[in-house]
Amino acid sequence: MKKQTRFILVLVLALVVVIFALLNVAPTIISFGFTKVKLPLIVVLLLTLILGALIALLLSTSSSFSAKKQKKASEQELNALKQNQQAAIDEAVSAAQESAAAQLVAKDTEISELKAKLTAATATKPVTTTSGDKPKHSSTSEQN
Repeated sequence: MKKQTRFILVLVLALVVVIFALLNVAPTIISFGFTKVKLPLIVVLLLTLILGALIALLLSTSSSFSAKKQKKASEQELNALKQNQQAAIDEAVSAAQESAAAQLVAKDTEISELKAKLTAATATKPVTTTSGDKPKHSSTSEQN
């Protein structure tokens, strides 16, 4: 359906152009300063139309090239920023892992020291006796 509509519009536009051309066949004199040219008005109109289209095409092409160039530069900058960001993230993760590992080592050392103190403290506690019972040591292994 879309192609049929487009075809009909092109036919109507072509009909309008043909009618316009038939109505504007009167000769027109164009002065270029150093010479004069006598052409039908429709030819002059078509030449100016074509010249205007060429100028518009050249201007849009140059702006299109500059837009593509700017897009490429922006994409390269974006990729560089992504790489820098990923490197910073990796560095931060590595630093956090090292810090966590150092904290674990410190905590393990602290735990070992506390266990040693606990063992030393329970080993040096006096033996307590109660009437009729065997002497008891207050140690952690007997309580469990």
